[in-house]
Amino acid sequence: MQRLMYMLLGALGFTSCGCMPMDMYGTPTADYTIKGKVTDAEGNAIKGIVVSPKFYGGEPQLEVVTAEDGTFATDQIRSTIGLDSITFTDTDGEANGGDFQTVELDADKLPQTKVAEGDGWYEGVYEVTADVKLEKK
Repeated sequence: MQRLMYMLLGALGFTSCGCMPMDMYGTPTADYTIKGKVTDAEGNAIKGIVVSPKFYGGEPQLEVVTAEDGTFATDQIRSTIGLDSITFTDTDGEANGGDFQTVELDADKLPQTKVAEGDGWYEGVYEVTADVKLEKK
């Protein structure tokens, strides 16, 4: 009798769920590529500046260093919550033409372009452009 009851409840449960759409469970994610150029107040490129993207929720950070022409670009970074800010730090002092102040930019105020569509919980690929002028200390 108990087995019959379990089978009946199971059958009723499955048939009653057949007409409802299936819920999707997961965590939204997106990939970010961050690029830009770092210059001084006169517009001269600054090499050797450490660029550190920070993601909401304290996700791991990646650091890149500006090239000779002041440009930088990260590989794609997967985030479950989103980009919070980008910090630019001069770590070599006078070696790159001056001792520059650290600047932190709010990612919400930077141009973000969606370059690839996602599907479901994956929101796609975004390219963030962060051009910045650093002032000497």
